Amino acid sequence: MRTSKLVSASVHGAWVFVIGIAAATIALAATPAALTNGAKYVSLGSSFAAGPGIPAQQPSCGRSDHNYPHLVAAALGLKLVDVSCSGATTANILDTPQGEAAPQMAVLTRDTMLVTVTIGGNDISYSASTIKCGGAAVADHCAGTLDQARIAEAVSRLPARLDAMLAAIRAKAPQAIIVLVPYPRVVPLQDQRCMELGLVADDANYFAALGQQLENALVNAANSQPVLVADPYVRSSGHGPCADAVNRWVNGAKPAGSGASFHPTANGHSEMARLVLAALGVAN
Repeated sequence: MRTSKLVSASVHGAWVFVIGIAAATIALAATPAALTNGAKYVSLGSSFAAGPGIPAQQPSCGRSDHNYPHLVAAALGLKLVDVSCSGATTANILDTPQGEAAPQMAVLTRDTMLVTVTIGGNDISYSASTIKCGGAAVADHCAGTLDQARIAEAVSRLPARLDAMLAAIRAKAPQAIIVLVPYPRVVPLQDQRCMELGLVADDANYFAALGQQLENALVNAANSQPVLVADPYVRSSGHGPCADAVNRWVNGAKPAGSGASFHPTANGHSEMARLVLAALGVAN
């Protein structure tokens, strides 16, 4: 576990110092007063925010009405605008349409009081690559067939993309509390792997390292910006694809119950919602 550090977050003009982004979720002393019943809450992000495979699915984007944003909105009585979408990248948040959908930033307004965001995995081909390699035979050397140089280059660009995105969110929604929600650990530690993961050892090691790089980029971006973090990654031990149905937050190659391959289960979204509420200082 990484060493905790002091960081600061500006909540409606008041600077609040919080401990341990890298090691635990942040907790404020009390729920920010601006999050009154009916306040506008915007959810931005990729499939890990949208909730593919979790009932009930909405018409587009693999978006569930029981993803973590919907659970947070229900708990706080907020008016949710959820534009999270499977396949989204930081560009799709910032300035690039995704199919017929406008850039996700378009829904932000000056009266937005809460923004949550889970993004970055598609920038580095994380989900697409794990899904491609899920169930591959040892002889296929699946991870070795990926364009690892291109992926490494994308990883190197990701911190700047995240910084620009967070700054743009802050500029368009200056009153909002921003909560960055990193990806849960998809590939568990070696002693917690099993057949259900669906990755051979070399592929699992590659994707575990890639997942750690994604986590590092997200946490470092949060450390450099006035945002909060609700981080399931650092709490994922014992909650991977090999856990029982109650404790499983993420699926392996074959979904078990709810959720998509190598994506959060309904229980995973419940945990992410709990961590967002904890970051906001809400007992749950």
